[in-house]
Amino acid sequence: MLSVVALAAASVGDRCAALSAQSSPTLEIVSAESEAGTCRVTGFAYPLPGARVGFELRLPESGWTGRYVQLGTGGFAGTLFPETIAVEAQRGNAAAMTDSGHQGDRMSAAWAAGNPQAVRDYGFTSIKATSDAAYRLIRAYYGRPARWRYFVGCSNGGRQALTAAQSYPDDWDGILAGSPANPWTEQLYRFASLQHALAGLGAQSLIPKLPAIQQAALASCAPGTVRKGVATDPRLCSFRPETAGLAPSEITAVRTIIDAGYEPTSAAQPDGWARWILGAGAGQIAFAEQAFRYLLQDSPRWTLADFDAASARQAAQRWSGTLDVAPDFRRFRAKGGKIISYFGWADSLIAPRLALDFFHRAQPAPDYYRLFMIPGMGHCQGGVGPVDFGQSADAPARSPDPRYDVRAALVAWVEHGQPPDSLTAVGKDDQAALKPVR
Repeated sequence: MLSVVALAAASVGDRCAALSAQSSPTLEIVSAESEAGTCRVTGFAYPLPGARVGFELRLPESGWTGRYVQLGTGGFAGTLFPETIAVEAQRGNAAAMTDSGHQGDRMSAAWAAGNPQAVRDYGFTSIKATSDAAYRLIRAYYGRPARWRYFVGCSNGGRQALTAAQSYPDDWDGILAGSPANPWTEQLYRFASLQHALAGLGAQSLIPKLPAIQQAALASCAPGTVRKGVATDPRLCSFRPETAGLAPSEITAVRTIIDAGYEPTSAAQPDGWARWILGAGAGQIAFAEQAFRYLLQDSPRWTLADFDAASARQAAQRWSGTLDVAPDFRRFRAKGGKIISYFGWADSLIAPRLALDFFHRAQPAPDYYRLFMIPGMGHCQGGVGPVDFGQSADAPARSPDPRYDVRAALVAWVEHGQPPDSLTAVGKDDQAALKPVR
């Protein structure tokens, strides 16, 4: 005879397996199995002809918070991260992620060649297809819908988060948009333009001089705005490349980088200019080449040597309506939605100045949209000084206190009407108060 515990476990497993019956012409359930205290569901949604959107959903078997959290993915997408989804479910939330309508390496855009539907899926369709599938499965599993719905992502995932708020405002209550890669076509154009210019200037010679550039930039900051070697607000610095002991072509290269939106006050930081901007293997080169070979235009042999500003701008604008988020969230605000965004001042991939420009053009109001600029933080996380405030998708909630955990801050704002007037970032042996941009 089965014990009561065994019967309970069997009923949980049966309830999960029963989700396979939710398959339909627009929803394919590949697997539905009990795993590590969750019901793990994998499948594909078919929202439009030619669209095939992969997803994974985790449903806590007990202790569900009533929340649904959809997680964004980075780069050119194509990959699911089961561990990250599982961590979110460990918080008690139903959690899902999509491959954005294709499968492949996040640094490859080859999937987009000759496939405009795949580009539309990557841009926005997959967000809605995944959330609709998740809502259906949540209701079937728990017998009731999610009470609160959140989108959480960084980089391309941050772009997806803003897309969710703008394109599907009725589907979401709270948005956490980290280092959003937006406007994405503009950023991809800037990668190509900047890298083409730097190649002509022989800018690799700057790499050993980055510490001197950073030191000179920090020395130009207003008194009291540098804390433990980190500029608290690089807008209060007035760096002139001529002060860093550079050759004329190097001065031009540094000015070009700054004009593209990057901060010299963090030029020498780990995961900084040397990785993303300078050198033959710079990360921006990879993004630019993939974008102009497959995503923005069909030119599989394109290289930086082929860059032409006018034609590249035209190619980028062709897809701006699909891949970019316009600075207009009036519908989301009207339904009571809340947005928290954050961005590292030391980000050397997505330009911090571009993020600030978008924020101000969105005419944000503190009743629904707040942006935190993080001194010393690189792309999404990591950096120098206090840069941890609960933003990592792979980290369990470190504190229920919304002052220290931006996810908890979003929940407090959405569910309890407590806006985040400040956050506290922590480091190895330090912490710092963060205030929203005004």
